[in-house]
Amino acid sequence: MTMTSPAAPDGVTWTLPAAWYRDPERYEAERRNIFARHWMLFTWSERLRNPGDYVTGTVAGYPVFAIRGEDGQVRAFHNVCRHRGAQLLTKAEGQCGRLVVCPYHSWSYTLDGRLKRSPDFGSAPAFDPEEWGLYRIAAEEWRGLIFLRIAPEGQGLREWLGPIDALAADYPLEQQHWFAEKTRDCAVDWKTYGENYLECYHCRTMHPGLCASLDMSRYSIDVHDEAGVFHLHAPRRDAGLTRGVYFYRFPFLMLNLYDWGSSIATLEPLGAGRLRHINWYFFTDVSPETAEENRRSIEWSAQIVSEDLDIITGVQRNLNAGIYQRGPLSPKHEHAVHAFQDMVRRGMDDPAPRHRAAAE
Repeated sequence: MTMTSPAAPDGVTWTLPAAWYRDPERYEAERRNIFARHWMLFTWSERLRNPGDYVTGTVAGYPVFAIRGEDGQVRAFHNVCRHRGAQLLTKAEGQCGRLVVCPYHSWSYTLDGRLKRSPDFGSAPAFDPEEWGLYRIAAEEWRGLIFLRIAPEGQGLREWLGPIDALAADYPLEQQHWFAEKTRDCAVDWKTYGENYLECYHCRTMHPGLCASLDMSRYSIDVHDEAGVFHLHAPRRDAGLTRGVYFYRFPFLMLNLYDWGSSIATLEPLGAGRLRHINWYFFTDVSPETAEENRRSIEWSAQIVSEDLDIITGVQRNLNAGIYQRGPLSPKHEHAVHAFQDMVRRGMDDPAPRHRAAAE
């Protein structure tokens, strides 16, 4: 059973259709058209200190790895052998020396991805090292963070970050060290999460701790539409725990930067209506003496995420159920949600009108 949204006053902007948050075919199109074309936060530079250090993971549904080369450069590749498709590196992180060796048939590759050996191939002709090298993906570092992009062509990382690069310049990211990670798998679509993040209409109801720290009467979100960047800010209260800058870069990079540390988060979409929320916590001082204080800071931050996930899991359940179709957006509180949804439409090359759309 479905229901039709009621008529609304002229000029109302509507949310995306509920079906967009649950449809597997649309999700596969998002993988190709949105996720693969954007830079994705993958890991941090301290994990790749030396040549041969690697980190594996998944980006836009593709198994990949990043590795430090002998020239000091970070490169990234699909985690697949060119011979018979085996997974080359099976650990979450490690050190492979000077060669990446397939555990299946021992084909081996240099740290820059060229084929080195294809052993015991009999009288077959030699394979060209470049042509038969690993499938490369884009990799760049920014201030101690490593980003990957599946698409072979696109913006450089600093260009993609846009105004974030300058606005975050005086926060000491390079002096901060990884302290902890919190990862959660949730029955929530990546768009549901992003839209919740980009409005504080719900903050007074849902986030008492955040409201005690920040002056929500002066909360605002600056939308840099063409850059895909949202700058979230509110003045710190006198007794608040935090002072910092907050960014959301479409489709799902979240940077909360402070003088003393950072909460850096991303999403790994797992399918239509499912995601993995990944949150890293960095601090300038990670000595044993500050461990308890750092943990308290993490608990404060993680509580806000928990409050959000509790409510939007129910939102996603209703998006899946088929009764709710779409609703009106508040021009006062949800202008950034509107901008986010337009970015989704543009990313999918959807020609539908974006203003004054009739309810479905």
